[in-house]
Amino acid sequence: MAAYVLRLDLNEGKLVYATRVGADAMTAALRIKSDEKGRAFVTGLTKGPGLPVTDDAVQTRFGGGESDAFLVSIAPDGRVSYGTFLGGEGADVGNSLELDEGGRVLVGGTTTSADFPGQSSAGRGNADAFISSWQLSDTASHHSVVFGGSSEEKLTGIALDGKGGVFAVGYTKSEDFPAHDPVQPNLRGVSDLFLTRLRVSSLAISFSTYLGGSGDDSGWGVAVDEGGTPVVAGITDSQDLPVSDDASQRTAQGGLDAFVARLDGPAFSTVRLTYFGGSQDDSSGFDGGDINVDASGRVWLVGLTSSADLPVLNALQKGYGGQTDGFVAAFSRGLTDLRFGTYSGGSGRDILEGLDVGADGTVAVSGLTFSNDYPMPGRGIQRRQSKIRVGGQVANAVTWVFRLPSP
Repeated sequence: MAAYVLRLDLNEGKLVYATRVGADAMTAALRIKSDEKGRAFVTGLTKGPGLPVTDDAVQTRFGGGESDAFLVSIAPDGRVSYGTFLGGEGADVGNSLELDEGGRVLVGGTTTSADFPGQSSAGRGNADAFISSWQLSDTASHHSVVFGGSSEEKLTGIALDGKGGVFAVGYTKSEDFPAHDPVQPNLRGVSDLFLTRLRVSSLAISFSTYLGGSGDDSGWGVAVDEGGTPVVAGITDSQDLPVSDDASQRTAQGGLDAFVARLDGPAFSTVRLTYFGGSQDDSSGFDGGDINVDASGRVWLVGLTSSADLPVLNALQKGYGGQTDGFVAAFSRGLTDLRFGTYSGGSGRDILEGLDVGADGTVAVSGLTFSNDYPMPGRGIQRRQSKIRVGGQVANAVTWVFRLPSP
């Protein structure tokens, strides 16, 4: 199975290019970013050789083991302009990607390789988090950090804070995960969300904390506001998360709930947290891009729900559609109020995972639908679908765009 990168002109409804990534083994493109020049940067995993590697790659050959992470850059005309493997003798997966203003690329993910390339410290557990950083024009600038405890970690998202730091979010099952000035110093349940800040220049940890309750908690996305304050999204079955007294939803409602937390103040010591869910299972999107903060400070979240009683407000789709629906929600800056909430789904299985909020207030979401009756809401929404195959089933990849009135 090969990965493809597609560029679409949504105004014209046309395909600009479709570029194949990987040929000789299963390859999955998991995260994508674009820069102001129109170049696309893609990371994910590949299980063998065949990646379009360029002469200036930091790693020209497959590292071995179950999989390697990779980075591929594609020019605006669809041509591969850069390609490299990124992995060692174990299983390596690229789960997140950021581009800084100086032209540096940061790839984050999970590794089981003791020989992960460019690392400043070796991993300690069955799976550890990693971040790699380099200028594509300077192979010698490449360096990596591998961090975690003696059990299992998964890194799911990274976000630059505009102050020389990068936040990484994920989950840990380790009682000895590296904490640094934490708001929660210990693992409380089966797993906890972790939030770690590293200096971009050195990849040294400047802040790191657990966040969770007595159950099973995981982090699935991180964003920063204009002041560099981190906001994280996650999934929980804990009844005792450290919710705010004035949170939008103070109690867990179903088997699984989504949650959103904001870490503010000196040393990120003030935690504001709210649950979000109904009487059945509700999850944030399984993508590091499932959360965003707009220019007015509203916190946006996408995910999936099995609850017919999910909180909605000014909804584009008020009722629950089927097996699972996607959802879009927006909260006030302090997570005290729900400002917008809508279902998005038909009678089948529907998932929303990607989210972007433009400076003009335009909100774009993306996901998958297995519904033949996926609804087309009103209010000036643009929607595009394209068929893909997922686990032997044919699904539609969905992107839709809308704009809400100013708060």
